[in-house]
Amino acid sequence: MPIPSPALAADSRFFFIVQQGAQALLRLHDQDPRVGALFSSQQRWLMCHAGYALACTSEALQPAFSLYAARFIDLITENNVASRNTAADFIKEIIDIGFARPVEQHGDRRKRLLQLTEVTHRSMSHWLELHLSLLDGIDGGNRADSFRSEPAMIRRLQPMVAGKLLQALGVRTQGPAFDLFTWTNAGGMVMDQLIASIETGGEVESFAPDRLPAGTVSINGIARRFNISRTHVRRLFDKATEMGDFGWNADHGENAAWVSRRLVQEYVQYQAEKCAIVDLAYHDAMNGTENTQTRLS
Repeated sequence: MPIPSPALAADSRFFFIVQQGAQALLRLHDQDPRVGALFSSQQRWLMCHAGYALACTSEALQPAFSLYAARFIDLITENNVASRNTAADFIKEIIDIGFARPVEQHGDRRKRLLQLTEVTHRSMSHWLELHLSLLDGIDGGNRADSFRSEPAMIRRLQPMVAGKLLQALGVRTQGPAFDLFTWTNAGGMVMDQLIASIETGGEVESFAPDRLPAGTVSINGIARRFNISRTHVRRLFDKATEMGDFGWNADHGENAAWVSRRLVQEYVQYQAEKCAIVDLAYHDAMNGTENTQTRLS
């Protein structure tokens, strides 16, 4: 049975599991910053899922794993993910970095057709496998193994995941601390790094303080890692400091940082919502069923 989000959030092991997930996403970014950049903020990874889902559900006469740019832009704007200009710029970006290529057409050239590349398939497969593995860590299931053994499952599973993600308020907003990071350029990856660095000592009781030690944080290092300006990082941290969700612990070194318990709680709730969506879609895909609410609008 799928695990509901309240059960995930309430499980004492879940934070440590999603912390491992954050570390895995950061490693993926370091291996290929192009992939990390596409998943670096809420807006961008929702556009990734929307585009991939359209390609999975392409019409029979289209090339495999292809989508029309106009349909993508419509889907993004209909679901209030981004403006038409932002969606169009995203298409240009994924072509420039090799995640999609234009398909030569002999018909209506106003309908721009794009085909996703192999690196896109690998990246999305890795994202789904990671989240299935996190769920397996809770109940000892074999979701990730099943997914690896049936590569074609992605064409059934991913559109279900994407449809629900586009509709779910809980993956877009959780509260002021989470929202500040997730909707900022590269803020999602910065938040992942902060969460991945939290020093808990492996004990849930370590969550008692309102401020949790987040290791050594270098503004210069973050700027280099995520290819953003130091000014951008500093402004993000300054705003988080004003809100009481980030700060420096001078007693433990010049760059020793802390994050608020509120930020951690909102992050965990977000991860629970997201993982519950993946789990429900996985069970539907395995059972050959589809919840009508998970279809792309």
